[in-house]
Amino acid sequence: MRERLQQELEQIKEAGNYREIRYLKPVNESRVWYEGSEYLNLCSNSYLSLHTHPDVMKAAKDAIDEYGAGTCSSRSVSGSIDLYALLEDDVAAFKGYQRALIFSNGYLANMGIIATLAGTHDVIFSDELNHSSIIDSIRLSRARRVIYRHCDVEDLEKKIRREPVSTKKFVITETVFSMDGDVAPLAAIFRLKEKYDLHLIVDEAHATGVFGERGRGVEELQGLAGLMDVQMGTFGKALGSFGAFALSDSLTIEYLVNRARTFMYTTALPASALGAARSALQLIREDGSFKKELWENIDYMRQGLHKLGFDLKQSEGPIVPIVVGEDSKAVRMQKMLLEQGIFLQAIRPPTVPAGTSRLRLTIVRGLTREDMNSALEALAQVGRSVGLI
Repeated sequence: MRERLQQELEQIKEAGNYREIRYLKPVNESRVWYEGSEYLNLCSNSYLSLHTHPDVMKAAKDAIDEYGAGTCSSRSVSGSIDLYALLEDDVAAFKGYQRALIFSNGYLANMGIIATLAGTHDVIFSDELNHSSIIDSIRLSRARRVIYRHCDVEDLEKKIRREPVSTKKFVITETVFSMDGDVAPLAAIFRLKEKYDLHLIVDEAHATGVFGERGRGVEELQGLAGLMDVQMGTFGKALGSFGAFALSDSLTIEYLVNRARTFMYTTALPASALGAARSALQLIREDGSFKKELWENIDYMRQGLHKLGFDLKQSEGPIVPIVVGEDSKAVRMQKMLLEQGIFLQAIRPPTVPAGTSRLRLTIVRGLTREDMNSALEALAQVGRSVGLI
């Protein structure tokens, strides 16, 4: 076996897709310490920069003082401490759903939702650029998978109409795509749901706290808050903590409690994560300045990148794909940026389709104008050196 593993690793290296873990130490909202130097971090998902907010950190510390460092049990046994009930009520009310159920992370949440609700005799329509957690969840469900072209509602409807009326049909999509940063045509997909009696499951991981007037996500942005069959969201991005949640009606949540294996057989989140998430949720509910400041940065950075000549594709919001194409060129740009004090990772297959390797730049609230100007200057120099702009 060792020989096979070594051969495969060598092939990965030759293809330019070899990955190494980079151990960092956060300095503040936008900077990290790496291998003895400080870098501007342009690949964080803490869009609202709440992971270092004093209230959020205090809530985590207070929870440790009261509950200890860990729950040390699954939620089905003794891990469902009362903080779960409080946070589930809070996030359900914020998002406009009857009930919420917290999972230990987004991957497990998608696994639990999709593999539990869909089965062998069902069909799932999945956007071709859906996250790996959705792809793996569909495989685990054993439902038949039908892939539709990215954000193409006409292609989706064409494929729905090919299926027998009696077949139970699911449509699953991210609302903000994690690698491309574009927004799903949710309102149009919802019209198909009503027309064909579909079950619609959405992943709002990268939209929560960022999109919509109150930060409730793309559902809110497109006038559909609380209307999906199931929504998955996370506390580990804009909310600056850790964990994920499913939102639905009471019956569906009760079913997940009794049948979702990734809920039943996983150690529950520590109280510190729950306390921090609850504090972050309260902050964005009560203070719209966090989202406002983020979007000011988004507008500034995007305008700067456009002026430099970068093609930002169809992206909106804080996720900016700088598509390079060649794996080796993306890695070279990553190294050149590191030399200029910019920490920005190259994203390569299988995370993105072959031939679309990129730098996945993210814009966060904690970036200063000085930070963004430095980043734009470095990106301009590197982009020109590789012929990208």
